[in-house]
Amino acid sequence: TMAGPYDKEAMTLFDYRTDHFNDNDPQQLEKATTAPTFLYVMPLFDNKIFVEETSLVARPAISFQECKDRCFQRLAHLGIDVNYIDTEEEEEEFSYIPLGGALPLRGQRVIGLGGAAAMVHPSTGYHLCRMFMGVADAAVTIRKGLLPPPPQGNQNNAATTTTATMTLEEIAASAYHAVWSPDKIRQRNFAVFGAEFLMEQDVVGLRGFFDGFFRLPLELWAGFLAGWPGLPNNQYHETWFARMWFGLNFIVRIPPTVGLAMLASIITYSLQAGTPLLQSVTPLFGEPPSYEYDNAVQANIGDVAAKEEARRMIQESKYTKTVPVAFGLRDEEEEGMEVATVTATATVAATANDD
Repeated sequence: TMAGPYDKEAMTLFDYRTDHFNDNDPQQLEKATTAPTFLYVMPLFDNKIFVEETSLVARPAISFQECKDRCFQRLAHLGIDVNYIDTEEEEEEFSYIPLGGALPLRGQRVIGLGGAAAMVHPSTGYHLCRMFMGVADAAVTIRKGLLPPPPQGNQNNAATTTTATMTLEEIAASAYHAVWSPDKIRQRNFAVFGAEFLMEQDVVGLRGFFDGFFRLPLELWAGFLAGWPGLPNNQYHETWFARMWFGLNFIVRIPPTVGLAMLASIITYSLQAGTPLLQSVTPLFGEPPSYEYDNAVQANIGDVAAKEEARRMIQESKYTKTVPVAFGLRDEEEEGMEVATVTATATVAATANDD
């Protein structure tokens, strides 16, 4: 029932042990302490297991080679042999997941979803289920915006199906608002702080952090890992009061040194980043900027506005009817063709100007 020290019927998460580093190599042990990595273990079949040495969150990122070296050293210490077989079933995987980052730019018509819309969980890197939920919300909004207005009175329905209810700018703004409403941004900001705090911790702090985290009731820690409306247990994190309650339950379960470090980090983070964390756990300090369509702003930006401005500038500009004749024209016919071309162009411009 065991593969080395690991149970074949259970996954192992967040193995932050460092006893596989030799005391004779204090430099390597120091690196593993200040820039920690952990091991995932997932049993597969027979006597095979999937192992993954991972840096949870770091800035700058720990290199792939460093993670690989630590993984092999850990497995050798545990008496596990790594056998490479040149078949399709045996694979070596490298994964790089950007966490946090900026939310999508407001006012754009290009709708980003998934990783392009910063939907990756800022603390855990989980993404797929969050993306599916967010895409569904955006799709409903886009479809609603593209539908034509309903017919009025006894009008022929065919005459009312040529124009969508909303402009493309309004549709894009509504889609982003569906994905990133102020309430969702508040919840995300809470997780962003979590990632920043985790980056400050050494391996001892992370052990204490996760020891307390998994002592929480299942619905609290599972809801944090999901972290998106509609996913299981997210109701325990959707409001500022729920997040405050989660934080209070959590901080009393972690070692005092980690708890004091977290309180200090809350202060320093708020001084540096401003109000996002405070908005996420209190009803004060306003709310994050909305993605909702702002006509006063949108009227002056975007590619449609730029094209309209270019059209107006062309209409208002002066043009020259007399154009120098190109070199090489030797007969009346060629010269007439050139003049005709210029005249036609001038006529079009004049017509546009008259409009």
